Amino acid sequence: MQIEKDMVVKGAGFFVGNVEGKDYDSGQVFIEEAFDPSKDNYKGFRTVEYKCVDSSVVKPLMHLPFPISAKVLIELGATKRGQSITVLKVVPIDLAKPMPKAA
Repeated sequence: MQIEKDMVVKGAGFFVGNVEGKDYDSGQVFIEEAFDPSKDNYKGFRTVEYKCVDSSVVKPLMHLPFPISAKVLIELGATKRGQSITVLKVVPIDLAKPMPKAA
């Protein structure tokens, strides 16, 4: 199943290369998520790393100043070991308000 949502992307990274004879092409985006408001012991937001289908999702974002607001297309999958979430596409919308810098 695929879902498209507006999200705040706090950062991104990728790796394309060969390690010990094995080729790799990977990407990650770091997305801001709110804590469950029904829980009394957590409040606010956290940043979660999501794997991308490959580096082509991330490379077009690398020139942008982060954080950004973006439309993020994710694919939910299920295996016998649990659920998988893979980012298929990130379309920047605008700059997001950054966190204040530490003094």
